[in-house]
Amino acid sequence: MQFMNIFTWEPGRTGEVMEMRAAEKAPDGMVVINEWLDLGSNTVFRLVEVEDSAALLKAGYPWGDLGYTEMHPVMEAKEALKHLGR
Repeated sequence: MQFMNIFTWEPGRTGEVMEMRAAEKAPDGMVVINEWLDLGSNTVFRLVEVEDSAALLKAGYPWGDLGYTEMHPVMEAKEALKHLGR
């Protein structure tokens, strides 16, 4: 299943966040499809695919004291329309 993860961190912690991100490895069971950095704020968007929701816990846990994470299950619109018979 795919999830769009949105992570927003506290102003002034960008250096710490970028260092941690550079060293980060995706846990077993999770593939990072792509990620985007919002150039106007302290936010990153990451599209991931997971086999097991435990991978989401493992990936998100180390970031808990640096900011706020949202996780949204997503599907491509054309795929959703196919399932809806459209």
